[in-house]
Amino acid sequence: MLNDKVLILFGAPGSGKSESCNLLNKITNNKLKVLQKETTRPARTTDSSEILSVEKISKDCDIRYNQYGYEYGFSSKLIWKHLAKGNSVIVIVNDIRTIKILNKKFGSLTQNIYIHSNIDREKITKIAIERYKDKPSDFLNKDIDRRIEKIKTIHRKYIENTYLFHTSIINLYEEIDYNKSILELETQLKQAYLKNISCTHFSGSTSRIIIVAGGSFSGKDDLVNAMVQIEPEKTLLYQKGTTRPKKEDDKNELIHSPPKLAKKYNIQYEKNGYRYGLSTKEIWNKLAKQKIVLIVLSDLESILELKKDFNNICTVIYLHANKDKEEMNIAKQNMDKSEFEKRERSIKELHTTYTHNMDIFNHVLLNTSESEDLYDQAFNILDFYLGAR
Repeated sequence: MLNDKVLILFGAPGSGKSESCNLLNKITNNKLKVLQKETTRPARTTDSSEILSVEKISKDCDIRYNQYGYEYGFSSKLIWKHLAKGNSVIVIVNDIRTIKILNKKFGSLTQNIYIHSNIDREKITKIAIERYKDKPSDFLNKDIDRRIEKIKTIHRKYIENTYLFHTSIINLYEEIDYNKSILELETQLKQAYLKNISCTHFSGSTSRIIIVAGGSFSGKDDLVNAMVQIEPEKTLLYQKGTTRPKKEDDKNELIHSPPKLAKKYNIQYEKNGYRYGLSTKEIWNKLAKQKIVLIVLSDLESILELKKDFNNICTVIYLHANKDKEEMNIAKQNMDKSEFEKRERSIKELHTTYTHNMDIFNHVLLNTSESEDLYDQAFNILDFYLGAR
């Protein structure tokens, strides 16, 4: 295992933070401590030992924050004590300012992890009914609405601070196959714990490659176009070569040259029966212009080749298609069945690639139903790598 570290978990209610703590403890062979927080919030029957309800936060708690009208606090000295005993520490906190304070106090020992899950009203309703069995429907509906609003707030905080997180866990909780979901969550958490996060630190140079890996419906073309629009003088889109004939809805990320790719493309891969290619020489020439070079690319082997060639100036973004069931059903109705199934497979394949290769990816962006969210994430990522943060 890696050296002991401070794992900071950030995620909405019901996203799987408690389950993640249990799995991380299993992964680390019980060498992990969940830090206890004090709170002025009244105790709940569902509270774990991580929460201690008090009338007043004690003086030992040097890190404090307010949330939903209550005060929370914990001791940074206690974190150092756990580390000194050879343990890693988990701190569950949904306050961005507090995360930044922890990053400053503990430096490279910290790893900021976002636990993400989609808003599922059915799941939230079930939790509310189980928790408040004797409550009337009006009470349950208010509780459900309050929880959904909290989830939206956490999503928004992540979107506005994407650059801050070293790792994102995409928790695809599936009630139909719960054991499979837990196994996938454990796989991601193990990848996260073993991840070398030094490569995510800002290098100080505006010459950088940003690879956007996204499946169908993820909005990868919209993302790179947004980045170019936000910083037209500092970013440019790399055009890959392809043997595929041009389509009406193609953007400008491809140079079509059927039936054969030019020799200059030293990195090549196949997708849906067509060849695609990239020229590292062309990319170096574009980097020499002190630009951020944007590349839309989801082929794992090609990404690995680029990371090998360009090392720490190569950033890889996984763009997660954060679509709910209703949105996917609409897309299915408006598309040829075989085409939809092909796209759906590509989404699952890319998610599997992410799940088993998290060390490759520097950031995870969420493409939600709110179009401005994509622009906000594009802005804060560019802001980070251009040195404004």
